[in-house]
Amino acid sequence: MYTVLVVDDEPANLQMVEYTLSDEYDVVPVKSGQMALKYLENNIPDLILLDILMPQMDGFEVYHRIREKEALKDIPVIFLTAANDVDTEENCFEIGAVDFIGKPFEPKIVLRRVRRTLELIHKNSEKGYVLKQDNVRDIETDKEKTLAVTVNGMDIRIFQSEIYYIEVFNNTCIIRTVNRELSVRETLDRMQQRLDGHFVRAGRSYLVNVRYVAELADDMVIMQNGKRIKLPRRNKKEIGQEILLKAGHLSV
Repeated sequence: MYTVLVVDDEPANLQMVEYTLSDEYDVVPVKSGQMALKYLENNIPDLILLDILMPQMDGFEVYHRIREKEALKDIPVIFLTAANDVDTEENCFEIGAVDFIGKPFEPKIVLRRVRRTLELIHKNSEKGYVLKQDNVRDIETDKEKTLAVTVNGMDIRIFQSEIYYIEVFNNTCIIRTVNRELSVRETLDRMQQRLDGHFVRAGRSYLVNVRYVAELADDMVIMQNGKRIKLPRRNKKEIGQEILLKAGHLSV
């Protein structure tokens, strides 16, 4: 069984992550960077989930201390943070983290990211490779396709499975994900061409991810985050059927 070290100063976060992962992994929760470094003196986990914003010693300092030790320098690290801005995310990847998870946590997203990273560890170890961030960010399987976008001059990738919906406003696409919102200068038509088969055009202004459709009302789509998207009167029935079909509720 893989061992996952989780470092976060918030007890509620530690409890949630431990509960989410403990059925599949050996989870070691610690509440400070100092405790993490103490644990790492005698133990080498398979993966570290590391909070950035912690008192006394933040996640970046912990990360750099880990990387100074030869025995620990290749342990993959996923950063955790409530600072859901592009600069922080880009910094995480630039220093060598394999992934970044924003707060508040969605348990299924945490589990999916951890599974994916540990699957890559297993595959790479069989081939004699060390897992690097590019191996994770560039993976393009049916299960985990990404969308490359440019935000404030920075190129980033978003997991398509984590996008609730995309709305166009004044020639700008607003991408609403599980834990953040991004503005991208791109047309909705162009965006649709680059997305997988889980997205449906809901009128002229929206692309909805059928993974997150909670309910179909007579003239609107209700998303799991509470967003209500009104359907055009002319083809609301056809849109509704396409959503159900792609969600797997109708047979072809």
